Amino acid sequence: MDFDFLIFPKVEELDIIGPYEIFGKLNDVSEKQYGLHILASSEMTFCNHGLPLYRTRSLDQEPHGNILVVPGGKGVRESSRERTAVIEYIRRTHASYNLIMTVCTGTFLLEEAGALKDKTCTTHSNYQDLLRKKGYTVVPHRIVHHGTLITSTGVTSGIDASLYVVAIVFGKSLAREIIERIEYPFPIDRIIEMAYIIQADR
Repeated sequence: MDFDFLIFPKVEELDIIGPYEIFGKLNDVSEKQYGLHILASSEMTFCNHGLPLYRTRSLDQEPHGNILVVPGGKGVRESSRERTAVIEYIRRTHASYNLIMTVCTGTFLLEEAGALKDKTCTTHSNYQDLLRKKGYTVVPHRIVHHGTLITSTGVTSGIDASLYVVAIVFGKSLAREIIERIEYPFPIDRIIEMAYIIQADR
């Protein structure tokens, strides 16, 4: 079980770093080891506040992970070659992932790639009406789980969504241990209560 993280210019730092930290912590609390892969079209990508990130895999390669993380940020709303490449990657590969998790406005990248069809979802509260105008069912919950898709709201919700993924895929006990290690204020049962679950089969 590996994780693929998509990045692009002006991706919001916490959208990617929060989930990376949570899923990386699995290697500290689990007997198994899980790979974490940064996917991008460029060797180096600058985040919204200037943090440089280096890719570990190219978008030309086939998916290596089982879970795909799609962050948001200003780069979602700005045209770029890298953004287009990310959308094409999602369009080409989304069906091969066991689970896709979006953070904040990353939901719009799935929408443009045609991977949001017939899914109930959420996104940052400032952009929920825009997604509704596009014809999607959007609910104002912090986490929405519909089939193989998990979407979350604003920037910090990526941490909650990642802990939710740990709980449903790897078990609550590991999620609790991660929460304890990072001194997170919400218990896992409270995080699960935040989720609006439509159809949680995987």
